[in-house]
Amino acid sequence: MKKILGSVDRMVVEMGSGLALTYPGKLTFDYQNKFVVRAALNAEKATLISGGGSGHEPAHGGFVGKGMLDAAVCGEIFSSPSQIQVYRCIKATAGKKGTLLIIKNYSGDIMNFQNAAALAELDGLKVEYVKVADDIAVEDSLYTVGRRGVAGTVFVHKIAGAAAEAGEELGEVKRIAQKCADNVRSVGFAYTSCTVPAKGTPTFDLGPDEMEYGVGIHGEPGVKREPITTADVLAERMVRSIVKDLGIVKGDTVAVMVNGFGGTPLLELDILDHFAMKELAGMGIGVSRNFTGNYMTSIDMAGASISILRLDDELEKYLTAVSEAPAFRVDGTEQKPRFTEIPDDDNESQKDFTFTADTSGDANQILDNRITPKNMVFIIDKMAEIIIENEVPFCDLDSHAGDGDFGKSVANGFKQLKRNWDALKDESSKGIFEFLDACSLIIMQYCGGASGPIWGFAFKHAALSAKGKESLSVKDMADLLAAAVYGIQDVGERAFGRGAGIGDKTLMDALIPCAESWKHDAGASTSMLEAFKNGAAKAVEGAESTKSIVARMGRAGTVGERSIGYPDAGAFALGKIFTDISSALVAK
Repeated sequence: MKKILGSVDRMVVEMGSGLALTYPGKLTFDYQNKFVVRAALNAEKATLISGGGSGHEPAHGGFVGKGMLDAAVCGEIFSSPSQIQVYRCIKATAGKKGTLLIIKNYSGDIMNFQNAAALAELDGLKVEYVKVADDIAVEDSLYTVGRRGVAGTVFVHKIAGAAAEAGEELGEVKRIAQKCADNVRSVGFAYTSCTVPAKGTPTFDLGPDEMEYGVGIHGEPGVKREPITTADVLAERMVRSIVKDLGIVKGDTVAVMVNGFGGTPLLELDILDHFAMKELAGMGIGVSRNFTGNYMTSIDMAGASISILRLDDELEKYLTAVSEAPAFRVDGTEQKPRFTEIPDDDNESQKDFTFTADTSGDANQILDNRITPKNMVFIIDKMAEIIIENEVPFCDLDSHAGDGDFGKSVANGFKQLKRNWDALKDESSKGIFEFLDACSLIIMQYCGGASGPIWGFAFKHAALSAKGKESLSVKDMADLLAAAVYGIQDVGERAFGRGAGIGDKTLMDALIPCAESWKHDAGASTSMLEAFKNGAAKAVEGAESTKSIVARMGRAGTVGERSIGYPDAGAFALGKIFTDISSALVAK
């Protein structure tokens, strides 16, 4: 187990302290009773208190602030705070209008918060509570009787907090909070378990292609284990099940929350939000506001939930009101519901394409020892096939000394080449220059990271070397490869003050020996096919030599001696590409 902590026993205290120290003048922390409180309590308003087990951060302390909660009581990890903790929090924060407790429907929370309310009432304090049970996945679990209270609770915090801030009496705040709880539903899924620090190992195990659907927020398994699927399929399933459960119909307005469970990157949550919004738009359901991020987590679980709140004018007014809580800021700006369809960003990219070389007929046949436009189309088609087929292996190799994205970065560009293949073949009818030049622009745009400039300018200068030539001799091909070398080194000169050479552990360790082999063969009257094979062999030899080199430039340049033992991914890729292309060509 790898966790940032001092000791397991003091995690909650140290977490609460850190939160309060992050927001001085806004939050304070009671070390003995472990609750987070607004630094400037308003005694004239109804007090709002929530809480529960820790491990759900930013819930619940992150929702303490003007416009939301007045206090949050922190239990141990996934364990309800004690009734005395809650009782003392009620006593410490009680205002003139009484206190409302917002309780998630878990057995421990219900018992301890209700008992705390009973104790406070014995002291003459006025206390009410609402229960949130928004999880549609199950009716009962080991932790609760009835539906569980999960991320939809955040909406209840927000709306009840705004009502209290507006000066409503306790009974009215409770009514509004209950109305919100009655109109919110959630469902979640997990790709991994979480690791509870006291246990030190995951709560459950999932295979690499498995997910748990219908999970709660305490690391418990879901209602069904099933194969993982894509974000669009998940969003459709989750949204439609919630819409059905709430009885939402076309023309209704909702608020949406895409909530991460702690181990899911925001990138992926935004993707899920995109598809959730698209699904709602397709159903004719307006979205007033959508929130995406970590709100009610399960420590480090990878996964997410979707919560949908059906709105009317009253709920929307309070949802829109200003919130200054650290983890849920709202600026008070009204937004019109969105019913507009969300288009695909790139319809062309959604089409099915064959990524296998499909250049027809005799395009792989070399006639009269010269490369024709048709041959060049085949060569690049074959190059694309090799790169796309080896996307994952190239990434794996890159991960040893780089950032692991090389295969994908290059494959993205060549996949786009194939999507534009018909238009590119039309360019080839004008000549080799026009074809390679058109390829270079696509590669520059779609190859990711450093691969775009490197591969793009290699193609650009290779194209320029072929300008005005109807076909290419062995010498012309040698000039083309030398131009590609120049193009890459020119990129390096602009970016770093010098271009990479042999010994720097980059793809140049393969490309330069290949180009020099072609130059030698051009002067030795070698056949085109033999020149291909000789150049490929030199590229492979150069790539192999990079295993023992300490990287000085490129993707592995920052890791130094840790790159020893593995070939450079770019050099290895070129060796394979040139080898497979030379094997696919035949002389006639």
